[in-house]
Amino acid sequence: MRREKESFHRICVTKAIANILILTAYIVWAVPCSYMNAYYFPQPFNAFFGAVIGWGPYLMSGPFTQICLAVNRAIAISYPHWFDRNHRIPYTKLTLYGLWTFALLISLPSFIDGCSYLFYPESIAWGTMDTPCSRTLTDLFLTGVITMSIFSFTVNITNILKLLKMSMRMGNSISEDASTARKKRRRAMFVQCIIQDCTHASDCFINNYLYTFYSAQWFQFLCGAVSGLFIILVDGLLMTVLHRKLRNVNRGASRVSTVHSIHVS
Repeated sequence: MRREKESFHRICVTKAIANILILTAYIVWAVPCSYMNAYYFPQPFNAFFGAVIGWGPYLMSGPFTQICLAVNRAIAISYPHWFDRNHRIPYTKLTLYGLWTFALLISLPSFIDGCSYLFYPESIAWGTMDTPCSRTLTDLFLTGVITMSIFSFTVNITNILKLLKMSMRMGNSISEDASTARKKRRRAMFVQCIIQDCTHASDCFINNYLYTFYSAQWFQFLCGAVSGLFIILVDGLLMTVLHRKLRNVNRGASRVSTVHSIHVS
């Protein structure tokens, strides 16, 4: 499954790059603006960093890469021999390049006057403009994110059910240690898909709708800035912790399998 791991690695790197771009926008723009309590660059700069925070990289950090990971797992489970072939076409690279291009194109409408996603230093938060164009884009964006999250979640649950079915078919043909390792992988996958598929959809809802329930500055700050940073933190920690555990589980299962095969021979 070397090719599967290569595809997974590329998708994770793409997610990490998108998260770094978002964090950079916070550091370069939001922090100085909050300190000075005014825009220190022209309005187009605010719209540009808003597009980074709320559009292109945001989509690559969340919904787009989540779908890629879910589909990558589905292909690995349903068509494992496909990964062992020497494909002339780098499907994963082309898919990621295409998604980056699409994400950047989607960001273009946010540069139109009255349609931008901006940082407001008075509330220390990001938010949409109170215009028909901005509200329409927000509704379309939220609908798209929720739809993609549901699709990714459905594919991931299907993957888990397939793995469970395969494990039941194998029955007693594998050792107890290998069976335990499989259960840990399924449990980790389930936790990961639940959290990652829901975080960005929840953040969109909080940032675009929940913040309107209370006008206090601290509440606006929590909904508009802390929420966005928190999902990036959770996403990064989840990828790091779970996959470190999975690597340890896989190594343990490999050692058990090797020892068992030597003993049998």
